[in-house]
Amino acid sequence: MTAALLAAFCAIVVALSSLLAPALAYRLEKLVADIVLLAGEGWIMTGTGQSDPSVGNYMDLVREFYLQPATPWFPGQTAFPDYVFNGLVTPEQFCPIVCQPLPVPQLDFAGSLAEGAANLDAAIRPQLEAGDDVTVFGYSQSAVVSTLAMQKLLADVPGGSYDPDNLHFVLIGDPNSPIGGILSRLHFVDGLDGNMQHIPFLGIPLGIGSGPTDFSASVYSTEYDGWSNFPQDPTNLVAVLNALMGILAVHGAYFNDNLGNAIDLGSIGGNDFYMLPTAELPILGPLYGLGDIGRLVGDALAPLLKVAIDWSYGNPGAPDAGITVDGVDPIGAAGSWAVTATGHLSEDTGVAGFLLRMDPLQMLAGMQYAGVQSLTNTVNHLLDFAGQAPLAQSIVDSLLGGYHFTIELDQALLTGWHDLATQWNLLDVLGPDAIFNGAPLISAQPLLDLVGIGFSLLNYLDA
Repeated sequence: MTAALLAAFCAIVVALSSLLAPALAYRLEKLVADIVLLAGEGWIMTGTGQSDPSVGNYMDLVREFYLQPATPWFPGQTAFPDYVFNGLVTPEQFCPIVCQPLPVPQLDFAGSLAEGAANLDAAIRPQLEAGDDVTVFGYSQSAVVSTLAMQKLLADVPGGSYDPDNLHFVLIGDPNSPIGGILSRLHFVDGLDGNMQHIPFLGIPLGIGSGPTDFSASVYSTEYDGWSNFPQDPTNLVAVLNALMGILAVHGAYFNDNLGNAIDLGSIGGNDFYMLPTAELPILGPLYGLGDIGRLVGDALAPLLKVAIDWSYGNPGAPDAGITVDGVDPIGAAGSWAVTATGHLSEDTGVAGFLLRMDPLQMLAGMQYAGVQSLTNTVNHLLDFAGQAPLAQSIVDSLLGGYHFTIELDQALLTGWHDLATQWNLLDVLGPDAIFNGAPLISAQPLLDLVGIGFSLLNYLDA
């Protein structure tokens, strides 16, 4: 509607310009051109349990943090200051677990997703066919809705003046994130009946796959949010439990100043990925709730637990690992995302697997760094209890000597390896990033297929 009104306004102005002096007419026509370039429409959707985005201050928060911030929360944040954003009602149900909002019909997750995707497609397809710029915001369940809408657009391309470059998505807490969404990790083939596999009795679809990287998208995940940041190695039970506890601890914490700490992980296709760091491991939350003693123990355990958990994501845990490649610096932070040997975001991870391929020297460095942090955290807590100042930075730097030596050795070896593989034109086959890319050596897909057969039998009995 806004686009139509804008078009009518522009047409009137252009018509009137023919009656004006040439100089003034030129200015008016240039103004119209600028308006057409800047203006766009967008849609804001909510998460599970709330179908109407206009309820409360939700849309204001979305604009403030992700779409139209007064100033960018971090350098390079994509914003849409001249867009008009409207709320798009979608079911956002998850029966029998979350059957709000009432009244009926009450939908399981699959039914809610299907109806939501149909609503979104009906909203954006006419705009895209008219050549309009459109931005879609999705959070949690509505991020999955966005994935389904993208897949629909790829399979059933709009006509008219459709240009895929006119469409942009902003997704937070995305269960289908290509770099860690739980529905991307646990991807099942279709069931025995030929339909998409789903969890028995709950209707949770398990075959949607990763969000397409064909479209422009800004994808935000919070570290250890089990919906959007699930471990790649499911045998690391500590990491799995930490992610599940993260659903409760951090999945609802996307609208706060932590956005200013976003880590730019890099891009895959048209998708730009950002990670919001988590100050405390969710699995240690109960321990931190015990007061000073709990914090002392928690801070002593956290560094070592973190590096072991990050290994299950394909990250060796060494914050200074990697080398600059083609003028691009490594991420320069350790966390719950897969990196290559050179320290850049890995494009080769997705479905769960075992024995993740990581640089062993970087893994050693990660353990060295964690050991020093664990020791200094404990000592500093004890000094604080005694009313003393924390350890001097010079002491900490001395303790990190072994870590820095390992990092420097690794960087020297990586540089020589990378240069040699480049010289022999074998970089894509035998280069460091081809060997150590954070991807599983053994895929979990056969195991998922076996579990899927069991799901199919249970779903058949439940039919």
